[in-house]
This record gives sequence, C-alpha cells and structure tokens, in this order.
Amino acid sequence: MTEARIPHFVGRGEELRRIAELLAPGGPRLITLLGPGGIGKTTLATEALRRYQRPGRDHVLWVRLARLEAGSDADAVAEEVVRTVAPTDMTGRCAEDCLLDAFAVLGNRRTILVLDNCEHVLAPVAGLVVDLLTLIPELTIVATSREPIGWIDERLVPVQPLTNPHAVELFRRRAELTGRPIPDDPADLDLAARICRHVDNNPLFIRLAAARLRYRPATEVLRDLTGDHSDARMRWSSSVRAGAEERHRSVGDVIAWSYGLCTPAERLLLDRMSVFAAGFDPGDDETRCGGVEYSAVAAVCADDELPEPAIAATLQRLVERSLVATRMTATSVRYFLPESVRVFARSRLRARPDGPGALSEACLLARHRRYFRDKVVAGQAMWYGPDEMLWIDWVRAAWDDVLLAIETGVTDPAEAVVALEIATVAMALRVPFLTGANRAVTGLCERALEVIGDDPALSALRISAKALIGWIAVWQGRFDYTARLLDECAAEYLTDPVLRREWREHTATDIGLPAVVEFTWGLELFLIHLDLRSIDVLSRAREKFAAVGDRGGRQRSELFTVLAAASLAPPEQAERVVRWHLDNAAQTDAPWAVSWAEFAALVAAVRYGDPEEAVRRGRVAVAAHLERGDTWTAGWIIHYCTIALATILQRRLESCSRPADLVAEALEIAYLQGGTAALHRSMGIASDRVPLVANGSHAARAAATAVLGPQRYGAAVLRGTRLRPEECELQQYFLGRLAVVEDGGTDPKQTHWHELSPAERDIAILVAAGWTNSAVAVRRGTSVRTVDAQVATIRRKLAAADRSAIIHRIPGELRERVRAESRQPPSRLRRTS
Repeated sequence: MTEARIPHFVGRGEELRRIAELLAPGGPRLITLLGPGGIGKTTLATEALRRYQRPGRDHVLWVRLARLEAGSDADAVAEEVVRTVAPTDMTGRCAEDCLLDAFAVLGNRRTILVLDNCEHVLAPVAGLVVDLLTLIPELTIVATSREPIGWIDERLVPVQPLTNPHAVELFRRRAELTGRPIPDDPADLDLAARICRHVDNNPLFIRLAAARLRYRPATEVLRDLTGDHSDARMRWSSSVRAGAEERHRSVGDVIAWSYGLCTPAERLLLDRMSVFAAGFDPGDDETRCGGVEYSAVAAVCADDELPEPAIAATLQRLVERSLVATRMTATSVRYFLPESVRVFARSRLRARPDGPGALSEACLLARHRRYFRDKVVAGQAMWYGPDEMLWIDWVRAAWDDVLLAIETGVTDPAEAVVALEIATVAMALRVPFLTGANRAVTGLCERALEVIGDDPALSALRISAKALIGWIAVWQGRFDYTARLLDECAAEYLTDPVLRREWREHTATDIGLPAVVEFTWGLELFLIHLDLRSIDVLSRAREKFAAVGDRGGRQRSELFTVLAAASLAPPEQAERVVRWHLDNAAQTDAPWAVSWAEFAALVAAVRYGDPEEAVRRGRVAVAAHLERGDTWTAGWIIHYCTIALATILQRRLESCSRPADLVAEALEIAYLQGGTAALHRSMGIASDRVPLVANGSHAARAAATAVLGPQRYGAAVLRGTRLRPEECELQQYFLGRLAVVEDGGTDPKQTHWHELSPAERDIAILVAAGWTNSAVAVRRGTSVRTVDAQVATIRRKLAAADRSAIIHRIPGELRERVRAESRQPPSRLRRTS
C-alpha cells in the first residue's frame, strides 16, 4: 500500500502531472525522482502515488532503503525488499526466489514498487532493478535518489526547489506550528521569502528554518543566513526534528550524507568550488540564477592534485550526486552550488591542511579574482561591436562572482589592485547600472582606494576609479562628492598649481586631463548644471578615448554628447547631432549602441517633435528592452515618454478639455512617475535629485496635478511606487499588459465604459488582450477598415492615447476575460509587436 496522506503538501503541480502521465499504462517502467537531500522526493512520490493509485487495479509496495548502511551488498538490498514484499517467513530460501514468488502471488494486478532513498546503495539497486523488470512484466518501479540508478531506459524526473510563492506558503504553514505565524504584511512576507531563498527553497531546510522561530524572531533567523564564514545554519540545533531519520535532523546532516558518498576527488572539487558565489534557481525563466561556465571551474580549481583533464568527469559526477546544480540554455550550461551546499563545502575547505603545494583558500580566491578580472577586461574589446551582447549576457549571468571577486580583494593591498581593476572596467562599461549594484560597487571601490593608498605607481588606476565613482555619484544625487572627487583627480594629475586651482574654467580648451576625468566633468556640467558647454567637454573626452583605442569610453562619451545636444541645444543642432550618432551606431552592428542611439533620438523627439509619436516609438522600444532584460534603458525611455504624455495632457487642458475627462491620462503619468522612482531606487540611484531629470518630472507633475489635485496625485504616485521592479511591473504597465487600479475606491476609468456600445466593449476587450485589428476583424466577420474606425471611436470615448492604453480603461470585473482572450487568438493573427 502507499504511504499515508502528506499533511500540508504544497505546490509541485507540474511534477505531479508529469508523474501521473508516466505512471499511466504503457509508460516507462523505471521512474526515478531525482534531487538533492531534503528537496522532497519522498514526499512527492507519496503524494503522486496517493493521487494516482487505482483501487483494485494497482498494488503499491513501499521499500525504505535508508535503513541500510552505505555500501550494503546486493543480498542486503534484496532482503530489505523482501521484508516489504514477502513479510511471511521464507527461511532457507534466497531473497530473489522469495521476491519472485511474492510478486507471483499478486497475480495480474499491476504492481508499483517504490524504492526510496537509493543513492547509497546504487550498484546493488541497479542490479535488482534489472532482474525484477526483466522477470516481472507487470512491474513498475518508482525510485527516489540523489543520483540516477543508471538503467538504460530509466526516466528521470528532476525535483526542483519550490517556486518562490510555494516556498513562502510552506514557511508560513510551518511557522504556524511554532505558534509564531507570519502576518500578511508585505514586509513580513518579504522577510519570509528572503529566508526561503537563502535556504535554496529546499522544503526540509525551510522546515528547519521555520522551527527556529520557536526561539528567535524571523529577522534573527535571516541574520543567521549570511552565506559566508559567519553563517550559522550548520550550527542550528539538531534537536529540531524534521523527520525520523538521523540524516534529516539538520542542514549539515543532509549534505554530509551526500558528501560522504563522494570520492576524494569529488570532495576536493566540491570544496574548491565553494569559492564561487552561490547560485539559486527558482525554476522560472526570469530570475537570474548565477553560476559559472566550465572554463571557470577548470581555471580556478585545477592543480597537480586535481588535474584539469579529470575535472570534467568529476564535475559531472557532482551534478549527478545533486551536490552541484546546473542551469542550461540552448547554447550553454552554468554550474553552481546552492547556498547551503556552498556553506558546508567552504567549512570543509577551511578545515583542509595547508601543506606544501596545497591549494589554499587564499590561493583559490586569488585565482578566482584574476579569472573574472580577465573576463571583465575582455569586455572592453567586445564593446561597441557585434559581440557586445554576448559579453553583456555573460556579465549579467556571472555578476555575483564578479562582485564577489571585488569584495574578497579589498583588504589586501596587492589584491585590492586587482579588485579595483575589475570594478573600474565594470563601471566604465555601465555594468552596475544593468545589475542594480551601484551602491555596492562604489562602496567596494572606496574601500579598495583606502587600501592601495597613495602609491605613485597606481596613480592612473586611482584617478580612473575616482572619476568613475564620481559618475555614479551624480546619479545618486551626491553632487558635492562628485565635485570633490574631480578636484582630487585634477590635483593629482595636473602639475601646474594655477591649473589645479582654475581647471574648471577651461571647458573650451584641453589642459591635458585624462579622458575619464573629462567624461565625468562633462556629465556634471550636463546633468547638474544644464550647461551647454558640456558638449565641448564630452566631445573632447570622446576624442581622447578614441586616441587610446578605448571603444567603450568613446561610445559612452559620444552618447552623452548627443544626449546633451538633444536636451540642451537648439533644434537644428540637436537634430543634426542625433542623426550623425544614429548613423555611426548603425555601422557598428552593436545592438546596445544602436538602442541607446535610438533613445537619444527619442529624447530629441520628446523635446521638439510629436509627443504622441514619441510615446508610440517608446512603447515599441520598451517592449524590445523588456524582452532582452534591459531594465535600465527601459526605465529611461519610460521617464521621457512620461514627459511626452504630460505634454499631450497639457495641450488637451489648454484646448479647453474638461479636467474630469482627463483623469485617466493624469493617473497614468502619476503611476509611471512612482514606478520609475521605485525602479531607480532598486538600482541604487536617486534620479529625482538630478536637475535634468527633476525638471522633466516637475513638468509632468504639474500637468497631472492640474487634473488630479495635489492629494490625489500624491496618492497615485505612491501607488506607482508599489510596482515591483523585480517583476518588471513598470514596463508591463507602460505596455498595457498590467492594469493598475487607483487606491481607495472604484476605478475612475470605469466612468466612461458605459459610453461604449456592446460591440465596442467586445472590441475593447480584444484590443486590450493584444489582438490586432485584422485579428479582431476575422473574429467578428467584418472588414479591417470597420474595426479601425471602431477602435478610433473606442479610444476617443475612453480617452486612451493609443491602443496599448485601452487595457487601463477596462473595468476590474472584466480583466479575467481580457486574460482569457489573450490566450485565445489564432497564432497567425496574434499581435507580435
């Protein structure tokens, strides 16, 4: 019979569906649920069989192999199976004969044999499986193991960590058992989610973490989970019972069970891989999980004791043992240690003796730092060329390790130089803006600068680091700090005492400042002082970067030269410079450079052109950036489109439109402003303090406030700040894929819904669901021209600036219908833009 029903079973819907399909008659005869310790393989098998078992037709037998010692032979395994299958006395007969007789007694009923916890007796289990499946045609075996059984026709079902919502749900259920439930408050739920993530969304580890709530508040449980040398999870009391088996009584016991089954080479490689950053895979396609490529593992971990030719096979065995996790794409595979495994392995690495020739922790970290230094520096040659997106994709995936390489090097003077080299190139290529790590990178750079001191040999590196920190400080609103850093750079580089005092007066002439200093100075003039002379300084920086072959520096200087012209110069000059920049970018075949050139054109269009056309182009661009995961660029496009929307709103106000008819447009502006501010805060910048940005925001605020009034406008901005950056909700809202309802009452957009005819309401729902006009025409059996006219009427009645704004006018009770229709249109007629 199957096990008893599992109380508090959470999630696993996809796995349950897949197992049910595999258990159907005619399915594979060996199904192995595969995953690391504590991931819930036994629980999943229990629930899957309970749901699947057909009374009277299936006979389920459950064998727990965990009771056997590691390395038990075939006879011991067979005897354990006999105890379940043939519990009557069969003294004097071999175990295999007993099994065959026992299965024969079951008759023609299908038998499902569950072999639970196979990883420590794989060889004898594999032999038994072959014999049983060969001799008993009606037998299906379901195994749970931390690594595959190894039968040729084995069907593997990987058991992944719980999804984020299911992990939090389990944590809350277990917290209730301690008498300390987690409230529904967003801050408390976020705290629970962070705890779950630190324990890898592993169900057993979640139970152990929740049990700590008996003694400590959740904030202190999270404080235990640092992921470094101060991490306390391995010291959590083993008196907390998560199961009857000794190996499941603590986080350390769970991992030690698998570690004990490894060969010495496998243990050594696992220990050494703990110098890489921990990874995390929640089982979705959106969350960055980290991990490193094979070349990183080989470069950092190989030596005479663990030769590089042996690493590939050893690494693969660690993957098979569910100690190393992988994330595969169509073209690559990345390896990572879950955080709990990393903490365990790092403690083992520190415990290894430092004998002659041993690869110590410090040596491994130095190798790690130089590997990622070289990979980051290589980005300079790839930037502004056809391979730049490959490098950007790599650095996003590897960012945790890049940041770790900087962090671990800031205490030793020699290693701080390497760390600073990594950080300066990363800042120069705008990586912290892509990853949202501006505060972290600048803070580590400041620490590294303190460590390297005033060594004259490091002057160029020191100046570069200070100038780049000053660039980021502008976006953080620390203008005095930027000015001080620039003064320090000028004082260190210039020898003429007069120039040291008066260098800021020389915007039109070259006094010999390094290109990176000219660049940050130009940004200071542009973003803070709105000074047209910034164009001269930024142009000079571009020429200096080009002279030394720094393509990344040349490209970013050129970009900000164009943005300064688009924002400050007269229309004719702005248009000429923007067109020149677009032509240059198009010739490079560099997607990143082209997208920013198009952004500069959008800025000019918002200032001088047709605001409605600017918004239309902006929505197309945001959709493209959202698809490639570029939230930084998308956020700035939305900011400028918000200014364009405010211009449209102001013109409508000036044309004597009634403010009550413009509420929807004003609310959209307020939501976008709040959402943009939240996005930028998540990236470690304070864009609303930057005068250039603040001026545009002020104009948008004035237009929206004229319609909504100060109180309602402020409430709408606050509502916009709750658009979650990690879910790209700002971008989704801007594209019309996410509806936002005003706080406190009914949605004011619904007041115009009643003006639509029944046919217009149906069409509005289809448009909101993403249907093209041609698809709507096919659906309704009418002409495209008729639908074009009807959509125009709908936009006018609902005061929707364009098609994508219609979703924001749909009443709340109809949004489920919009979601349903978005899944229904024929693929050939789906909107693709």
